[in-house]
Amino acid sequence: MGVPAHLVLAGSARRLPHDAVVVRQGEPSTTLFLVEHGAMRLSSVTADGRELVVAVLGSGDVFGEAAMLEERSPVEARTLGETTVIAFDVAVLPLVFRQAPQTGAELLRLVAFRLHRTERALGDALTSDLATRIATRLRDLSERHGVRRADGIHLTIPLTQDELARMVGASREAVNRSLRGLADADLVRTGRTGVVIRDPDALDRASPP
Repeated sequence: MGVPAHLVLAGSARRLPHDAVVVRQGEPSTTLFLVEHGAMRLSSVTADGRELVVAVLGSGDVFGEAAMLEERSPVEARTLGETTVIAFDVAVLPLVFRQAPQTGAELLRLVAFRLHRTERALGDALTSDLATRIATRLRDLSERHGVRRADGIHLTIPLTQDELARMVGASREAVNRSLRGLADADLVRTGRTGVVIRDPDALDRASPP
């Protein structure tokens, strides 16, 4: 998803290195963010100390909407690779909305779209088995953060087994076993160069019904 030019002009750009924390869980914020380039990981630490990744965002996605409600952030937002975000001071958003209704409508649409995707992902995590959760997450990452090459779709974001485990709400050991099975079936390849998904459609068919 590309970022409309009028949204870029309405905010200020920030170029960030890999693993930079943009929003901290539990802290107040006065800024709404739009991903222009790169990727963001949204995660939440539960009451029992587990970290769960609730979303991986790409170009055109927004985060930090708690600032619009004057609430503390329920998630941490951290960059995955070098990332550029557009920052919007929520204090001036009403003025932006009055002067440029198209910008306001687009931002609100993006917030609603992102919240819908996150809610759906959390629902899948509660109702699906591990193999299906892994297949669904890898397919989603391949669509939003993948580059197609001769040998398959290469993910453009760093993805460790620990990271994937937090995304699907499972242990690293369980994820490792599932990935070995996918690798044995020549559906996924992992290594120092990153993750390659050989055929997303075959990956879906390999999941239990």
